[in-house]
Amino acid sequence: MMKKLSLIILIAVLAMACTSKPQVKYVFYFIGDGMGINQVMATEQYNKATGNGPEVINFTQFPVRNFITTVSGSSLVTDSAAGGTTLASGVKTYNSAVGVDIDGHPVSLLTEWASASGYGTGVITSVGINHATPACFIAHTSKRQNYEDISTQLMTAPVDFAAGAGFIMDRKTERTPQDFVDMATDAGITVLRGPDFTGAEDMEGRVLCLSGKEQEDLPYMLDRQDDDTQLSDFVKAGIAYLDRHFGQKGFFMMIEGGKVDWGCHGNDAVAAFQELTDMSYSVDLALEFLARHPNETLIVITADHETGGLMIGSGKYEAHPELLAWQKGSNVALTEKFREAFFPEDKPYKAPSWEAVKGFFSDNLGLWTNVEVSEKEEANLKEVYDQTFGKGGNKNLSSSSLYSVNSKLVDEAVRCLDRTAGYRFSYGTHSGSPVGLYATGAGHEAFREVRDNAEIAPLIAKLAGYAR
Repeated sequence: MMKKLSLIILIAVLAMACTSKPQVKYVFYFIGDGMGINQVMATEQYNKATGNGPEVINFTQFPVRNFITTVSGSSLVTDSAAGGTTLASGVKTYNSAVGVDIDGHPVSLLTEWASASGYGTGVITSVGINHATPACFIAHTSKRQNYEDISTQLMTAPVDFAAGAGFIMDRKTERTPQDFVDMATDAGITVLRGPDFTGAEDMEGRVLCLSGKEQEDLPYMLDRQDDDTQLSDFVKAGIAYLDRHFGQKGFFMMIEGGKVDWGCHGNDAVAAFQELTDMSYSVDLALEFLARHPNETLIVITADHETGGLMIGSGKYEAHPELLAWQKGSNVALTEKFREAFFPEDKPYKAPSWEAVKGFFSDNLGLWTNVEVSEKEEANLKEVYDQTFGKGGNKNLSSSSLYSVNSKLVDEAVRCLDRTAGYRFSYGTHSGSPVGLYATGAGHEAFREVRDNAEIAPLIAKLAGYAR
């Protein structure tokens, strides 16, 4: 009788073991800044038409494909700081707040919960390490523009591995980015410069990885040179480091594809699509890790908000993403190239002809030669040309977005290509549209019913067993 009872108990225990939920040890939390649902769909369309990336973005095949709302504590349309704070803590707050609640009181963060529970922590971004989204996993301050305060807090934050292009500085300061590199070194943090971070995993103590060039953000994928640091360089080093030092216990890693947002703010569809593709290459690294630890790894991907109000369609029930293949640089890079072509420093200024300007946009955007330009679009470009180079014109005529100041003529030409291809932005700021939520790996089923960004951080903490 006892033997029969023991057998029944053993069978019951084995059954429980087989049906029990796997314990999450490793968390990869990706945030595509500004990455709305249309940005993801349009990127796949662009890649399929041009061959400039995978036809299917990896995370669109995750078992959980959901969408969530992003409203902040002060507005129906969030900014990156309020959105980032909610993604990092589960707490709604006012726009521009970093790691504080609506009343300005510090909130506890996923990195703090994970570290307090003995897990390793990593914060990685393609922009400045003290920019809004990464800051929300590092610091507590009243507004996102307190860059030096955020940088100072990084020195004592419970973040074992940090990586970003560099340090963004306050507008009025006598400090330089090197001052914060020196501060990190004085705090016992090993500072490494890219793009090659081989051996990062062998470093003892905390590690900070930065671009090999003095810059606040990594170049757009569209403009990248062979010696530029990439987001995937940071992620590869972060995985190696955290796995080496915290593999037994586990780790939490936040990775931001920050310049999807920048491309959308600048109304540059191709730049944004390639940045989204670039982030997907870092997702590939997380998926490789998941394949090695299938029962212990969770990957969650979302966005803090949508940027630009991207629309798909030319107005004729058409879209022609293949036309976007002719763009050879971001509007930022093309502005620099435009100025070098028509404002050479070693020659006296002479206004270029309209035909010369058309030739420039033909070479760099395919306009007129490979992309048909309507009479209306050409008239618009000619008007901006006259405002720039005509009698009484302003040769420095520019247009500004949140992150760049470009030649207005270049910006209009890029938008002409986008509109002709059937991709247009409603404006250059954030929208309140829902964003995607994608999950795979251990515990992913729990994300099927998530409907708002405030639900994500507490759910990750619950699945991983972080003390809060």
